[in-house]
Amino acid sequence: MKITPLKIIQILVYVALMLGLVLMMSPDEINIFGTTIRIPSTEDVLPESMIAEKEKEVVEVEEYEEDDSMTVDMESISEESSWTPVEEKPLQVRTPKGAVAIEYPETNPYCLDHFFKGLSSIAEQGKLVRVLHYGDSQLEGDRMTEQLRRNLQEQFGGCGVGLVPIMEQKNRRTTLAQSYSDNWEQFLCFGPKKYRGKHNDYGFFGKYYSYEGTEAKISFEPAPYSKKSHKQFELFNVYLRNTVADVKVGYSMNGVEGSPIEVEADSESKKIKLPVSGALGALEVSFTADVSPEVYGVSFDCNTGIAVDNIPMRGSSGTDFTKISRKHLKKLLSTVNSELLILQFGVNVVPQEAESYKFYERLLVKQLKYFKEVAPEMSILIVGVSDMAKKEGSKMESYSNIDAIRAAERRAAKQAGVAYWDLYLAMGGKNSIVRWADKKPAWAGKDYTHFTRKGANYIGDMLYNELVREYQRYKNRDHSDEATK
Repeated sequence: MKITPLKIIQILVYVALMLGLVLMMSPDEINIFGTTIRIPSTEDVLPESMIAEKEKEVVEVEEYEEDDSMTVDMESISEESSWTPVEEKPLQVRTPKGAVAIEYPETNPYCLDHFFKGLSSIAEQGKLVRVLHYGDSQLEGDRMTEQLRRNLQEQFGGCGVGLVPIMEQKNRRTTLAQSYSDNWEQFLCFGPKKYRGKHNDYGFFGKYYSYEGTEAKISFEPAPYSKKSHKQFELFNVYLRNTVADVKVGYSMNGVEGSPIEVEADSESKKIKLPVSGALGALEVSFTADVSPEVYGVSFDCNTGIAVDNIPMRGSSGTDFTKISRKHLKKLLSTVNSELLILQFGVNVVPQEAESYKFYERLLVKQLKYFKEVAPEMSILIVGVSDMAKKEGSKMESYSNIDAIRAAERRAAKQAGVAYWDLYLAMGGKNSIVRWADKKPAWAGKDYTHFTRKGANYIGDMLYNELVREYQRYKNRDHSDEATK
């Protein structure tokens, strides 16, 4: 049979078409009897000029979307989305023996309603509701917050561990492992004065971070025992401000690099959304700039549900928030759409034994009013000081001033019109920390101040139970004649 030139051309065209289909549809690699064979991709055969043009188009689209996302109101996104209302998961309200209820001021008995409305909006509108859990070293390692988050996300949906600082003591969290290059430094609004910044525009953690040189990195991966809901995330945001120089934010997930995002310099703080999501693997973020930006942290969240942030401030008494710029704090809180603020401080006040704690009460009222000025709708809950003990003679006894500190916290909450939950009483009152430390396994450490993971989880459960119990009362209440709080 004679093969004509036309026949040869037809065969070549057919082979080229089949090869093209293989390039587009095949995996990167196949394994045959233990031997890995790499399948070429279209990038391997296309001219470099075409690839560069394609990448340029992708980067430009991403940069446009990022710039747009910085200015769009998050509530308008929820309203315009195609969310279909769903039925809320039935509440499991538990009232264990000895439960201590949340207290409300007579002048503002509905002060948690903004948070409760937010919880209702999750099923109705598909919103993301945020809880900021501030505290002292009791919260380090995601203690208490982790259990509270787990319970709330199981009930109302959501995923991720929320806001995370750039620098954190390694291997303290059971929810997330992180590392960072050694050229980062942090500036704090609390603690020793030598760590103060050049200005008072501190971030969510009462800190901002910058680095020496022109580049720095941070890395995240799941902690060995982290739960599935903590490994999953749908939104990854970076919060920063670069007033001097443009900054390039690079990222890679499991070794696969994405297109860097260019952020132009200006005076405003920004939320930069990076296009990574799913099950957290090895995530690395890099910052490249002639002059370091001020970075406030990152966040791992879901699009809907509830986010609960663990924000420990070691050594703080909870009286440092007024050191943060009013305008800046207002911008930060509105950026993350915070619905509930939990303030859990006091253990750093207890060793300072005094005849009166009126000074502490005044400082707390000042902080609470400051928050109400910058975020007037946000609900606020004070978690009272926990029990602490010291050696009296031959045995450990609760500090005698704890009752006075509890009273100061309760009065401050009442004056400012916010809710209060008595943790000392919920633990069992006087000498409860001693009993907790003597448990097998222990619920508190032998410093008779800090909780073990087991004790912290128990407190997280107790706080969750009280919040859900109050939410059930909110749902059962007639709201027709209530003024909006």
